Amino acid sequence: MKQLNIKLLKDYKSYKKDSVFSICGDLVVISGINGCGKSQLLKIIANNDNVKIDRELQLINNKNCCLIKPNEILLFSFRDNIDIGSDFGHYTVSMQQINLNNAWNFYEQNIRFKENDYYNTHRIKAFNNKEFIYNPDGSKKSTWRSILQLCELLEENFKDDKKFKLNINEFEKLIPIDFIWRNENDIVQQVGNLFYIACCDRVDKQIKCSTSTKIFDNDNWLKTAPWTILNKLFEELGFKYRFKDDYLFNTPNMEENPKLRIGKEVRQINDLSDGEKAILKLALNSLDQEISKDVKLVLYDEYDAPLNPSLIEAFYKVINEFYIKKNIQVIITTHSPATISLAPTNTKFYELFAQENNPKLIEVNQFDYAELKEANKTFYDKLKNQKDRIFELEKLLKQKGNALLVEDEYNQIYKIAYLKLKGVDELTEDNLDEKFLENSNFTIEGSYSSGGLFNFLKCPNTTLDINCKRICLFDFDYEGYSKYEKLMSLKTNNRKLYLEQHGKLCTGLYIKHADCNRYAMMLPIPDRLKDFVSTSTSSDCFIEIETLLDSEYLKNNDKAKQRSPVLKFYKLKDNHKFDFWKDLLNADKSIFNDFQPLFKTIETIFKS
Repeated sequence: MKQLNIKLLKDYKSYKKDSVFSICGDLVVISGINGCGKSQLLKIIANNDNVKIDRELQLINNKNCCLIKPNEILLFSFRDNIDIGSDFGHYTVSMQQINLNNAWNFYEQNIRFKENDYYNTHRIKAFNNKEFIYNPDGSKKSTWRSILQLCELLEENFKDDKKFKLNINEFEKLIPIDFIWRNENDIVQQVGNLFYIACCDRVDKQIKCSTSTKIFDNDNWLKTAPWTILNKLFEELGFKYRFKDDYLFNTPNMEENPKLRIGKEVRQINDLSDGEKAILKLALNSLDQEISKDVKLVLYDEYDAPLNPSLIEAFYKVINEFYIKKNIQVIITTHSPATISLAPTNTKFYELFAQENNPKLIEVNQFDYAELKEANKTFYDKLKNQKDRIFELEKLLKQKGNALLVEDEYNQIYKIAYLKLKGVDELTEDNLDEKFLENSNFTIEGSYSSGGLFNFLKCPNTTLDINCKRICLFDFDYEGYSKYEKLMSLKTNNRKLYLEQHGKLCTGLYIKHADCNRYAMMLPIPDRLKDFVSTSTSSDCFIEIETLLDSEYLKNNDKAKQRSPVLKFYKLKDNHKFDFWKDLLNADKSIFNDFQPLFKTIETIFKS
């Protein structure tokens, strides 16, 4: 596990001189409220500001300690993605000529000798100190990596003042065919450069094969081509866009520059969402070998701001594939519950607190976020499966008759229990729903969470219930009963949202909405458990639907297990929650006796 040690040698904004921070973990998430100093901390680490930040950075990796240089750190911010251009470039562009022209223009304006000796002395000093990679305000130029690469080429090939006196022809011979003039503020429009380098690499390999007895394997080469990597990434993340499967290349030109496509239709960058642009940019930075070759640390300053839940998961996939697997430490700052809750299990968490004398960074145990993680994951999983979510919501809106809404995928068990108690036999998987419609005056809908039922019960849109009565049935566990209690205490316009409580523990407690036909109900407590269960023990009992089934039946069914040595209740094993109902189709009526009070109360409500 990596450890980053930071020491500030001079005051910087809210951070004081001699402040020391230690951040451990391969993947780190730092959260905190606005203004606590998250962005300042990342700027200190990256030394990325208009003023020079005096600090020391030490990275410990597997007990090996090293100081980190500025070119070994990447800093990304959501602000970088506000305007990343409208296209990847133009058709039939000579990449080499554009890059050569950019390099020559810089060389001529900043390095090549002029007639005035005063300027030449200044240029030698600037070249030796690499001063021209900085802007007048002290910040790095967006092309600083290319400038350093150009300087290295000059130093390697010319040991005297000749490097300051090249003419255009000599300069062209110096620049290799795969040289790229990078603008790091415009990485998305550098896609053409990445593809161009790949095509150059293919030509180079083909030439080498032609001078030997080997045959160039184009299919194998395509597996690592940048467009193949990006297309595979798009497919894994569920993006609908693709690049072409291959690009023709006639030295020194590409036949065409990259274009995004849906089928054969060409799309612009602006067709992507802001979140998709952000994810694309991360992948491109990693694929650019010149940018990524020396990177040891990547920082994300609230980069997740434009990302919806599905893209947060994509964000982590890209980080893992393109950075963590390459042994690069990643630090993310955020105040998004989604980014915290969807973080992978190998994440280390910290919270940053603003203080008058100095911000304070404290490590957080990941289990402190367990409740947040579970709640968000449930919600985001529903959103991810859009087809099922649309069906569920539309089904709820279209219901005209009375309905019982239940937790999880247990609606089929309730239907079987109801029919068995009515004396309806010969039930099959195919006829269950049809027989229930024939023998009941209400429907049963499942797949709800306790949070989903709660939100529906307090929804202000009472017109949903004009044509029907709806009972939301909670399991008698801590989560279900706490939401039931909260409903009883809710007020609107200084009056209670739900009327007085009815029923008993053994028949099912219930309350009615003050303005519409919505009911909140708790699963009844079987007589055999009445000495063990009360509202004050709801956090221990976990009375779920299987608890109403005959305990001897569950005891002999390998799909169920006893909750604990102390609690004699039985529950279904997680991997059988969705198929257990099929076992009940031919079960005896007697194992459903404890459902009698429940359905009696439900029918009383529907008839009232």
